[in-house]
Amino acid sequence: MKSLLLCFAFLIGSPAFAYMDVLDTGEILPKGSYRLLAGPQFLTDHGGLNVQGAFDVGFEEEYGLRGLFGFGKTDIFAGGLFKWVPIPDVEGQPAVGLRTGILYAKDASVRDLTFRIEPLVSKKFALEATVWTPYASVPIGIRNISADGGRNRTDMSWQLVGGTQLQVSKWKKLQFMTEVGVDLDKALSHFSIAALLYFDEYGIAIE
Repeated sequence: MKSLLLCFAFLIGSPAFAYMDVLDTGEILPKGSYRLLAGPQFLTDHGGLNVQGAFDVGFEEEYGLRGLFGFGKTDIFAGGLFKWVPIPDVEGQPAVGLRTGILYAKDASVRDLTFRIEPLVSKKFALEATVWTPYASVPIGIRNISADGGRNRTDMSWQLVGGTQLQVSKWKKLQFMTEVGVDLDKALSHFSIAALLYFDEYGIAIE
């Protein structure tokens, strides 16, 4: 009976694989600068909570890398993403670029490997003692989902994601982010919040 239930759940979908958010803007970190991100992701479709962390590094003027890891409603997930932003955020022009990479998740006996492309646009605005950076993306994923017993399938996933990053004048290196994602097809709807800590090769300083 348990095997039949697992098979049925696999065939109708895998809602526990709710770990796909963006939580990023078109900002590229200078070489030698880094950023840590941590926070919860609330799963609005099916309920539950994931906790995630990420590490960002910039290595060239237009390029950056992110590694991520998390757990919770989804047993465990991890991934790596490459970011390219050929159009920077300057004057009246928004930053335009994309991220691409691979995400892996495991939940019970089911495994999910996703190749993901995330077009990304963002624009920074100063407002009194704060700086806001709204961003938007329509992530597209090719998901290979497999389970014990040889069952597997490949799906396309789509989301609509929007959020903003907040910097307050008191803490320029400790910033905050919030995001909402809407499931367009075989993805998830979610609400995420995060704290971001900027630092460099000389160490961490909250200022």
